[in-house]
Amino acid sequence: MIELLKFDEPDPERQAKEAVVHRLTEEELRSLYNRTRAAAQRARAARQMEELYALVRGTKTIQRIAGERGILIMSRRLHAD
Repeated sequence: MIELLKFDEPDPERQAKEAVVHRLTEEELRSLYNRTRAAAQRARAARQMEELYALVRGTKTIQRIAGERGILIMSRRLHAD
């Protein structure tokens, strides 16, 4: 199971990472998206811009793959508990 999805630019492991994401269930996709999005928000708050960009590429990839399967994952603000 992937904990977070992030991509360097360029990322030589992108195809392998995407192949794993393609095999996830809808529930797993949504969970991965939420974890990756929360990590991106933490990176933004800490002003870790390179980490933020890698994580945002991950969230966009999850949304694209989900969309290809007819699953809509909306980006929305996550609230701290």
